[in-house]
Amino acid sequence: MPRFSYEVRRRTGEVERGTTAGESQQAVARELQAHGYFVVSVEPTERPVTEETTWDGFKRRVLAPVFYPTSSKSLATFFSSLKALLSTGMNISEATRTLSQRTGSLMLRHAAREMAEAAIQGRPISRVMRKYPSAFNQAAVAAIEAAEETGLIEQMADRLAKYFDRSFELEQMYRWQTFYPKVLLVALVLIPTVPVLVTQSFDAWLSLVLGSALPILIGIAVLWYGFRMLFRLAPVRRAFDRFKLLIPWVGSLARRMATARWARGLSMLMAAGVPVHRALVAAAAASGNAAMERAMVREAEGVLHGRSVTEVVAASRQVPDMALDMLATAERSGSVESALDKVAEYYESETDVGGKQTAMAVGVLLYLLVAAIIAVIVISFWTSYGENFMAYME
Repeated sequence: MPRFSYEVRRRTGEVERGTTAGESQQAVARELQAHGYFVVSVEPTERPVTEETTWDGFKRRVLAPVFYPTSSKSLATFFSSLKALLSTGMNISEATRTLSQRTGSLMLRHAAREMAEAAIQGRPISRVMRKYPSAFNQAAVAAIEAAEETGLIEQMADRLAKYFDRSFELEQMYRWQTFYPKVLLVALVLIPTVPVLVTQSFDAWLSLVLGSALPILIGIAVLWYGFRMLFRLAPVRRAFDRFKLLIPWVGSLARRMATARWARGLSMLMAAGVPVHRALVAAAAASGNAAMERAMVREAEGVLHGRSVTEVVAASRQVPDMALDMLATAERSGSVESALDKVAEYYESETDVGGKQTAMAVGVLLYLLVAAIIAVIVISFWTSYGENFMAYME
């Protein structure tokens, strides 16, 4: 009979670990629950080879995040639906199995299916979430781990739904602000081909577009997906994010956006009762900037040696002074979560204003560039027309 290692919690809150024999993980979990324990995990002592070393694991961890990314809106809908299903009285395995059939995101469908199997076998769903780092960031995993320990998964799913819904609002704001410059970039590629459409024929113009403009667009798409593949490598991601922070104006904007995400994630985790060290590490990952994350994680261990959150964050030198002042005041008054929410709101507002200013400036520059190109085309056309007319008159 196979043996399993288990981790359970007594009613008094004490954690107990050990090994036992059983027919399956599910049978062991049921037996432990029958003895009045809250089961944290049940794992086989001899683990089989997992899909982490297979082609399926490579597709899930490397290819799927590039070609089938999981949006914040999908995650907000996922956790909102999870909360709604749990509130009807479903257990976690039934709720996640239902989500595996209804969720629109490919990665979330696979993750929900694995969560349902894990719940049936008595394993925590947070371990499944760790296998999908491109879908579930560290903040979400840490929050669910805390919820599994306290039994408040329904409430945590609601918090995560609101967290990702706010992230989606920020992403939509960014897309709207960059829409006009993107349109002008496409115009920049197509406008030089307009004279051919006017002076010749549609077939000649289409041939020119397919022969010149289309390869440019294809090249841009290849570079974009190639960059996203390289961005999966931690050293490349850190180097790019560090360089981004050094660019005048853009770096300031990127730091404010990362600070807003960090503050929002840390507020959610601390309100959920996640241990401070784990909350700091997870919130650093939620910032979305690998360079800031590395600096914050390096200093996070300081809280285990008695340093305050403000001291640890200040030592990382990644958060603006105003945020540090608000955090220091909140630690003394005991209202850290609300102060972090205010920090997030302030920097989200600043990011909104700064993003609009940047988009407007870039849009104007691209507009002037397009206007200059049109002027050159018109002047060249009439110059050529005048030369041909004079030659005809002679």
